[in-house]
Amino acid sequence: MAKWGQGDPRWIVEEREDGTNVNNWHWCERDATSWSKGKFQELLVGIVVENDTGRGEISELKQVEGEASCSSRKGKLIFFYEWYIKLGWKGIVKESGVKHKGLIEIPNLSEENEVDDTEVCSLHGLMNVTFSLSCTFAVSL
Repeated sequence: MAKWGQGDPRWIVEEREDGTNVNNWHWCERDATSWSKGKFQELLVGIVVENDTGRGEISELKQVEGEASCSSRKGKLIFFYEWYIKLGWKGIVKESGVKHKGLIEIPNLSEENEVDDTEVCSLHGLMNVTFSLSCTFAVSL
């Protein structure tokens, strides 16, 4: 603990009669939920993956539930988020021309989980496959 007058010069809240949080030095939090929902739509819908056997595309953002916030404490940004995301996908097998569609479900996308620990479920008809999200998720859909 610094002696009186020897603290960080940014720490001036005590000296202000109005107690203003100058430069967001103390805890400051902003809701980022609606911005995040728009960003999911922008970034996820339209992702196309194609190889020799077929082509797949995320066709729609069916459901997004959760929240996100951006906080600042002593000049450091801290992000909190927890999401449930359901995406619709469609694809075609090149050789046969058979079309498929289904759902991708991400039940707990959170800053608390490592990328490799995030659960992703692909639902196609009666088939339900659970796999681990890898760093190449957008490429390997």
